[in-house]
Amino acid sequence: MSRPGTAGPQQAAAERLLFLMIALQERENRALTDALHDGPMQDITGILLSLASLRRGLPEDTAERIAQIETRLRDTTATLHRPPPPFRPGNTPRQMLELGLTQRVEGVLVERLYISLDIDSSPPVLGEVAVLLATVQLLLQESDPIHQAARALVAIRSSPEGIDLALRVAYAAAATQPYAPDLTARASSTSATPAPGGADGPGPGPGPASDAAADEGTPEDIVPRVSAASWLERLRPVAELLGAQLRADSATGAWSAMVRLPRRSARPR
Repeated sequence: MSRPGTAGPQQAAAERLLFLMIALQERENRALTDALHDGPMQDITGILLSLASLRRGLPEDTAERIAQIETRLRDTTATLHRPPPPFRPGNTPRQMLELGLTQRVEGVLVERLYISLDIDSSPPVLGEVAVLLATVQLLLQESDPIHQAARALVAIRSSPEGIDLALRVAYAAAATQPYAPDLTARASSTSATPAPGGADGPGPGPGPASDAAADEGTPEDIVPRVSAASWLERLRPVAELLGAQLRADSATGAWSAMVRLPRRSARPR
């Protein structure tokens, strides 16, 4: 993650921290699931049993009202069920990534998330999935610790040599973004951080997902923060730790990050 195709102690340490971050989220999710099952869920089940027993000895009209209350309680119980965890045994790498991104990124760090995965020919292992998921979360969190982005595209491609992660993010014009007082100003073309291969290099992940993200709105409803260079400087320390190359697109108001994760079998010994 430091530089494409290279590895070292700093990269190994960063990957270990990212893996531990996801492992901690999994423990938290299991603890919350257990707490819900042993607490509110058991209590509601007990209430439902009591209501069913009480209903049998009541007049028809009153029994019908009790039955309606039971139905509402069952509906409430259904909403308390936790979704299946991304790293449940038996899940494929694709399922892990899709569940992890939809549960922990969409609706949390970004309003609308598009996912493009090209990983089936050389799927990532569990540790690589955790690193990819944590990288997306940390970049989005550091870019704005308060507000959600309007939409984002996550594109991941894997090969025997490595895994390429591309993240493209856009913010709504109406949203109040921290660290950027003047949101109506357009970043100048000179403020963008050059992409690998040149300032006019391709953005992440061409394909149906990126087309859908582009069609979701027009450039008028997405704006860059006051100075792409200024807020990219805020994101840069975390990006350097993750080995991410940053780029700002002043034409659309989006920013993007690209990360290369070498496969362990392809890393120099």
